[in-house]
Amino acid sequence: MLNKQSIRKEVSIYLDGILLEKEEIIEISKEFSEKEEARFRKMIKQGGNLRVQGKLYEIRRNDHKQRNSKGDFETPYKTPNPKNYE
Repeated sequence: MLNKQSIRKEVSIYLDGILLEKEEIIEISKEFSEKEEARFRKMIKQGGNLRVQGKLYEIRRNDHKQRNSKGDFETPYKTPNPKNYE
């Protein structure tokens, strides 16, 4: 079963085009098998579409900022090194 902490605020989950609330997702996830739940958790992390028990879920991530391997936000461009211009 999923819990509230596994569904982050930057994730929107749609069931057949209808936006679901966290509580609704938790209730639906009680019927998932272990494999289905593991796959659903993976899709929450990366986003995308998946079909579980004949129902189409669309998971959208609203995370626009890039993170590096340390988990910090990075700028979309590299800052030039002033030593290269001397």
